[in-house]
Parts: sequence; structure tokens; C-alpha cells
Amino acid sequence: MRFWHKILLSVLALFIAALDVSVIMVMKKSWQLNMDSEMQRASSEQLLIANNIYENLNSIQARGTALTPILLASVSESYGDYYRKQGIYLQLWENDRMIYPPQKGQFGKSNFGKGDQPVSSDERSIQLSTQLPAPYQHLLLVYQRDISELFNKQQELNRFFVMINWVVGPVLLLLLYLLIRHLSKPLKLLSETSKTIAEGDYTKRVQLRSKDEFGELALNFNRMAEAVEQRVTELSDMAEEKQRMVDNLAHELRTPLTSMQGFAEFLTTANIGQEEQQTAGGYILSETLRLKNLAFKLLDLSVLRHQPLALQQVDISELFQAIQQTERPKLTDSGIRFHVQHTISNVWGDPDLLATLLVNLVENAIHASKQGSEIHMLAYELDGEAVLEIRDTGTGITAEMAKRVFEPFYRGDQARSREYGGAGLGLSLCRQIAEAHKARLSLNSVLGEGTSIRLFLQLYNNCPPTL
Repeated sequence: MRFWHKILLSVLALFIAALDVSVIMVMKKSWQLNMDSEMQRASSEQLLIANNIYENLNSIQARGTALTPILLASVSESYGDYYRKQGIYLQLWENDRMIYPPQKGQFGKSNFGKGDQPVSSDERSIQLSTQLPAPYQHLLLVYQRDISELFNKQQELNRFFVMINWVVGPVLLLLLYLLIRHLSKPLKLLSETSKTIAEGDYTKRVQLRSKDEFGELALNFNRMAEAVEQRVTELSDMAEEKQRMVDNLAHELRTPLTSMQGFAEFLTTANIGQEEQQTAGGYILSETLRLKNLAFKLLDLSVLRHQPLALQQVDISELFQAIQQTERPKLTDSGIRFHVQHTISNVWGDPDLLATLLVNLVENAIHASKQGSEIHMLAYELDGEAVLEIRDTGTGITAEMAKRVFEPFYRGDQARSREYGGAGLGLSLCRQIAEAHKARLSLNSVLGEGTSIRLFLQLYNNCPPTL
């Protein structure tokens, strides 16, 4: 049974039960009040009739006339005929003998006690008996009032209540069905949306603009769905990146290992001279160095992902001087002019990692530049941040290549990268260093005009970040 079915049946049963109990209690109270009213009316009428008979008997005795049973019956008959038209029946008893009416009536003295006490010999009538005041206390007036009309009205009311139940029940069922279906609609939307998300469509959201608890639930559900979608996307990207890295690593290892195997076989199987041996050994050495560099680069990437940095003030002059000294031989061999300029003195960072980053950027710039071109290494302040920039006037890259240039093992120019022994990990390492510093790394490049890569760091006079 569905949830809204349970609500519908429960509310319907509770409502009808509460309605029936309430109406029955009201009807009982109304019946009691009506009966009390009829009893008071009957008591008042009986007292009035008894007083009138008493006055008539006093008047008769005042005239000197003896009170005979016939005279008593005549006096009672005058009242009995009058009240009979109103559904009231009277009897007058003297001791144990009924004086009026002379024939056997509808009720007898045996049904009554003394005093104004009702006796229910007939459920549809009110019966009272009382003694006349002294000196006529030997006379007993019996009063019976027909209340059949009151019973008939009560039965009619009961029938009307049953009919109302038969009419209200289906109407209430329909209204409750419409109301509960409307109120439970958000639950249906949540159920359908969660089912869609469970099937793999993480972009689905609950379209609910209510401001009640369901609206709150829908808002939190959408937030949860967004978090799940973001996390799934991140995991998917990470899995894709890892797979691409594994594929690229396998590709990178295959080439040098194949070359090394070929030259090793050449050395062991061929009858060659010393010059050919040196050539083959040189190839094996160069490929070994490439594998060593690859291993060290991968190790650096792993360390950056798992080891927090202890930042300190880094002197820009010393940092740039070390880079210039390290790269001077390569710059001289390539015939490239190297310009250094800085307008800030210190930054917050790790000096070794910043040096590694700049060395990688400078070497990439050297590989992308022709003889006679220029490379600039700059340090300056921009919008409250320290910027380290490497700018060249080399070949540049396309916008499509710029999107993927920081991925591990990505190489825009396969031939040039292999020529210089690169594995495509330099810029990926630069990105990891930037992330470890909580810094931003941006690349601007125009094909045929050159490339500019900037690292945005905190200035030395700012509070050092907590990493």
C-alpha cells in the first residue's frame, strides 16, 4: 500500500469516526435537553391542573354542596376533555378507587407512586402523579402526556444522520483524495528525480517552488544532487586523467626500452668496431637518462600531492640569479638572449620548488624559441599580488593546445619534445607546484608570436597563508 493510500484511509476513518461520535453526542445531549424540557412542562401543567381542581372543589364546598364521586368526576371531566385535545390524559383516584374516567383508562394507579415521580409504563409518554393539597389529600391526580411527536422527530433526525453519512462519506473521500494527492505531489517528484539520478542522470533536479517543509527538502535534495554530480564528475575526470597518464607512461616507456633493447642486442650480437660501440652506448645512455628524468619527475609530482609546504620569504634576486646561472649554458648554446627584471624583493613560498618551476618554464621557452630570440624573466606586483613571469618570443601554441598543456605527458610538438628528451611532465609539475602554493598559474600564447606564463603569489609583506 502506498503512503498516500495510508494517509487517505487513516484520515477518512478518523474524520468519519470523529464526526459520528460528535454528532451522536450532540444528538444525545439534544434529546436529554428536550426530555428535561418536556418533563418541566409536564410538571408545570400537572401542578396547574391540580391547583385548578383544588380551587373548584373549594368553591363547590363554599356553596355548601357535598363532594360526591359524581361531582368529582364531573369536575375532572371538564379538565380532561380540554387537555385531551393536547394529548394529555388525566385520572382522578380516591384512595384505591378511580373516579375519573368512569371506564377503564389507558393507564392505572398501579403504575404510579406518590409524589411528582414519573413512571415509564409507556416509553412514548410522560406520566406523573400528585396528591391534591389538603384537605383533599385523599385525592390523587394522575397526569399522562403523549410525547410520540418528540420520538418521531428524533427518529427522523437519526435517519437524516445516516443519510448524511452516506452522502458525506463519498464526498469526503473525493476531497481527501484530491487534497492528499496534491500534498504528496512533492514526494512523487522527489521519488522520480531520485530514481532518475540513481539511473545515472546526475543533472536532474526537483522543480519545486514551495516554501514549506517540502520546499526545504527539495532545496536540500538539489544541493545534495549538485554535490553528487560534482563529485562524480571529479571522480570521472580523475579516472580519465589517471588512465591517460597510464597510457602515456606506457607509451613513454616503450620507446626508450625498445631503443635500449635494440642497441643492447646490437652490442652483444654484432661484430662491430669501437666507434659503433661508442655510438650504441651513447644511445643507451641517453635513453637511460630519459628514463631517470621521467622517474624523478613522477616522484616530484607524487611528493607535491602528499606533502604540505612550509612557506618562507624567498629573495627574488637570489632566486633569479640561481636560475640564470643554471640555464646559462643552454641559453649560450641556443643563442638566445635572456633578460631578468624584478620590481619586488621578496615573496612567500618554497625556494626549491619555485626554482624548479622557473627552470622548467625557462627550458620550455628555450625549446620553443629560435636562435637570436629573447626570453624575459620578470617579477612584479599586480593588484596586490606578486607575479613571476616567463615570457618568450618563440613559436607559441594554439588555443586547443593551451587547454591541455598542463596535463601529464602532453606534448604539443612530439618531434621537438623527443629531440630534447622531454616526457611532457614539466608543465604538469609546474601546475602541481602552483597548487601547493595555493597560487594561480596562467598561460597566454599566440601561435607564431610567443608565450607568457605567469605565477600569482602573495607578497612578502602579506600574512603567510596556512597550508
